[in-house]
Amino acid sequence: MRAERSAAGPTRRHDRRGRIALRLGTWLIAAIALLGATGSAAGRTPNAAIEGGSTFAAQSGFSYQAGPSVPPHVAALTRESAPREAPNRLRAVGASLLLPGLGHRAGGHFGRARFFMMAEVAILAGIAVSELQGHARKQGYIDYAEQFAGVAGIDGKPDWYYRNLGQYRSSEDYRDEIQRTARSLYGDDLEARAAYVAENAPAPGEAWEWASDEHRREFRDRRKESRNAFRRASLFLGAALLNRLVSAVDAARLAGRDAGPRASVYYRPEEEGSGYLCLRWAFD
Repeated sequence: MRAERSAAGPTRRHDRRGRIALRLGTWLIAAIALLGATGSAAGRTPNAAIEGGSTFAAQSGFSYQAGPSVPPHVAALTRESAPREAPNRLRAVGASLLLPGLGHRAGGHFGRARFFMMAEVAILAGIAVSELQGHARKQGYIDYAEQFAGVAGIDGKPDWYYRNLGQYRSSEDYRDEIQRTARSLYGDDLEARAAYVAENAPAPGEAWEWASDEHRREFRDRRKESRNAFRRASLFLGAALLNRLVSAVDAARLAGRDAGPRASVYYRPEEEGSGYLCLRWAFD
């Protein structure tokens, strides 16, 4: 992608210079036409001859009426080319935020659209797989604890319970830790210490005791794998948001580039060899 941006840099600079030159030329023609229209309004002859019978006239905005002999540089404009309709940037951004690549597809950039859409499919697949792995592994370590720690019906417990389950060999060891913490917090206030222990100690139905430390460590590793899977799902979700943001910015950039110049000059031929050099200006 870096090489693509560096290769596109000179092209963008060239397009920018071309647009600036076109705007300056357009304003120059508009100024001349306005001066001609002002002179006619001040009392000059409306069809005053200028350079071999060519006259200025205020038709279709700003127009130039050529004489019987059309100059070569004007005759080259006989094929009228209307400017392409500028893509809507807001529409491209909204479509890309809804589905990455959709704004590119609407603008005709099918290669980029396929890239962003394929990236979105891969990211959504990663989210789905990671979520399934996380839930499957969570159910696995819960079943493992029910088998080797002597607990039952612990599905749906808060995360701190599973963390303590993997950190302490038994619920009695955890209770001793709570009592030491209560003693350090409340000192000789036995009532406050008892209230702290009753609030934080596991309930009788939540008591556990591992068959061995190896089983406890195995439970902790399985829980870690489940948490890593859920963490990967969160990372994929962030990648999905980033994919939408990059797609929207790129679609808006391409829509602005494809809009082309805001002004155009074209030649409109008329009967009897006459014609008009017209200025078209697009307003957003």
